[in-house]
Amino acid sequence: MFGKKKEPEYTFDRTQFDEDEISEIDRIKNMLDTAETIKAVARQSKIMPGGKLITPKTLFATDKRLLIRDPNSLGLRSDVDAIPYTQINNVKLENGVFTSKIIISSGYFNNDQQGFIDAIPKEKAAKIVAIVNEGIRRSQTHTTEVIQPKSIDDDPLTILKRRYVKGEITKEQFKEMKETLE
Repeated sequence: MFGKKKEPEYTFDRTQFDEDEISEIDRIKNMLDTAETIKAVARQSKIMPGGKLITPKTLFATDKRLLIRDPNSLGLRSDVDAIPYTQINNVKLENGVFTSKIIISSGYFNNDQQGFIDAIPKEKAAKIVAIVNEGIRRSQTHTTEVIQPKSIDDDPLTILKRRYVKGEITKEQFKEMKETLE
């Protein structure tokens, strides 16, 4: 009941991250949901154009959402924005000479419904954008599957064909199930 608060356990492999990234992850670990997996971490440059010398932002792309840690008050405090992929309309990458800019289009942001983070290392920015795009695609696919009602006219063979086309079953499974239905 009393005593030290139990530290959250990570459900993902931390060995894929370097020491600085693990330090950043430790700063937001209490915000992670149970079984939420961080897939990429990118920190804004301190010295490149568009970066922040004292308090650079850090992006965390998880399997569920995008987290943006924005330190303030000389790094003593920080705000963390958590944007679920369902609330992101689009994410775009603008490559510069040395770094990239990530532009997020979402109703979450006040300024013309876009948020942007400058001076992200190119390779990490590309990885973050790919993860966010995949999250947006997954959330849209899930939404359309839930909304689309099954047609009464769908016979078992038609449903089986759809499952095969979607890649839910292999060719061998399709043939075996088709024989069973016939």
